[in-house]
Amino acid sequence: MDKLIGLLGIAVIIGIAVLLSNNRKAIKWRPVVVGLAFNFIAALLILKVPITRQAFEAVGQGINKLLEFAVDGAAGIFGDKLARGEFIFAIRVGSSIILIAALSSLAYYLGIMQRIVKLLARGLMRTMGITGPEALSSVAAVFVGQVECQFLIKPYLKRLSSSELFTSIAAAMATISGSALVAYTALGMNPVWLLSASIMSIFAGIAIAKILCPETEQKALTGEVVLDIENKPVNAFDAIAHGAMDGAKIAVNVMVMVLVGIAMVAMINFLIAIPLHWFGVSWQIQDMLGVLLTPLAWLLGVPAHEAFHVARLMATEIFVNEFVAYGELSQVIHGHGAYVLSERTQLIATAALCGFANLGSIAINIGGLGAMAPDRRGEIAKIGLKCLVAANLATWITAATCGLFM
Repeated sequence: MDKLIGLLGIAVIIGIAVLLSNNRKAIKWRPVVVGLAFNFIAALLILKVPITRQAFEAVGQGINKLLEFAVDGAAGIFGDKLARGEFIFAIRVGSSIILIAALSSLAYYLGIMQRIVKLLARGLMRTMGITGPEALSSVAAVFVGQVECQFLIKPYLKRLSSSELFTSIAAAMATISGSALVAYTALGMNPVWLLSASIMSIFAGIAIAKILCPETEQKALTGEVVLDIENKPVNAFDAIAHGAMDGAKIAVNVMVMVLVGIAMVAMINFLIAIPLHWFGVSWQIQDMLGVLLTPLAWLLGVPAHEAFHVARLMATEIFVNEFVAYGELSQVIHGHGAYVLSERTQLIATAALCGFANLGSIAINIGGLGAMAPDRRGEIAKIGLKCLVAANLATWITAATCGLFM
């Protein structure tokens, strides 16, 4: 029954997207239908087909091995007691981000990443009928992140149509980067589920973006995009060094965002606790927002008795950030939370949170993309909130789809 409700949820989410569309008459259904079909096929292959599932499990084991190497590196700086003892966010997550950033930089220097990204982007262009910049940035987001992927299409940003720009931002917000995947795994999340959800949401992100902001302009770019990496390292050692330094910046940024997010929520909860105390109520802001999202969580296929808990996590991801939400979910998965979720609900929740679809990402995109294309900064700011909506709708479709196969 819950799986049938998940199908209803997908239909409802698509209906919401159509209602919010800039121009319903202009919607081209090819990228939508193909995107949703790919999302469905990816879930089937990863969760049900033994060979594909085993391949993803092997990747997951590789990610866990990388975490062990990151801990080895951290132990060399902080000592075994801090690095291998009780979980310390700054050490475990920070070291994993730095290592994966260094390896990613090396992969780019060697040309490995470019070949993978271009191959996948070419496939999206031909099957979904989208342009080179849209396909390239959407695929690259899974590897390098929501703003970093836009650097790959920086020379084209000024000429993108409104729909292409919207799709590039929304699809990137609907996925997570390689460094984020490793960081969430360091928190205790299942790397196979994270990788599966991130890949699936590429397709869902493009599909939803093409509903919310359909193409109404003449496309200026129809061919493939030339991948040109700025400031290419002089050798492999330089690539690793640059990547590690970039990773350190990302790690610091993550820690700052988590610190501020937790602090702001604590402050808001303190302020609302004062009037609520008069009525004998002890709710927090996450509880209030969770109540609003509970029907949606139920529509994703979450059993009614677990829907509020998942909705609360979804609210935390949107209004704080996904690190805080995954931190709470990890505690639940490992039996240290205040409630219990079934394995299927854990998968749905993991997929629903698997994206950069939070309020902070709007500011990040305005700052990052605005610097790359100053003439379009105002437009980026204007569409930011709608891109956030598109990204969340996409991750929710992915969550509901995962629930169908579990």
